[in-house]
Amino acid sequence: MKIKNDQEENMVDWKISKGFLIIIVGLLVVIFALTTIQGVSAQDQSIENRQGQVFSTWEGFEPDKCASIWLIQRFIDSHAIISFFPKGEPINGGIPFDTPDAKFRRYARMSTFESLVQHYNLTCPKLAYIGKIIHDIEINIWERKVMPETISVRDSINKIILETKDNKQIIEKGNKFFDTLYRKLKVDDSKGTGSV
Repeated sequence: MKIKNDQEENMVDWKISKGFLIIIVGLLVVIFALTTIQGVSAQDQSIENRQGQVFSTWEGFEPDKCASIWLIQRFIDSHAIISFFPKGEPINGGIPFDTPDAKFRRYARMSTFESLVQHYNLTCPKLAYIGKIIHDIEINIWERKVMPETISVRDSINKIILETKDNKQIIEKGNKFFDTLYRKLKVDDSKGTGSV
């Protein structure tokens, strides 16, 4: 009888232990699941905070601005919103670019496109090469053009601007143009030269 009682007690102890173990494992699973969900949410929030930034500029387009918008939307923030203010008005929202007081603007020896590439530390050789083309258009105004693609790129972008009156369509067509240029561009990394 004593053996039977000991066995019954051991069974009861084991059942309690098993039940306790199941509860502990269940709690650990719940804690792990909540931690994972919270981790994903925090990660999603940080990604969301980096995307969809507003970049602001004045109305009007030219090749440097079109190239800069493409660069912003393709390499800096794929969800960037481009906001336009009347020319000459203060930019009172977003990240200003391509205006005289903006951090990202044309300097004596640097285009807006190049200032963005430099600030965001974009090291792709194709972007550097496109930067040389934009530099040739924007900075090298009166001198002989250095890059073989300069005239073609300038004229193509100016044609888009002249034939399209809607800002959104100019951005779409300009982005498509620079997507094609980027895709077709072959750059020799060692020499910094390229061809389309």
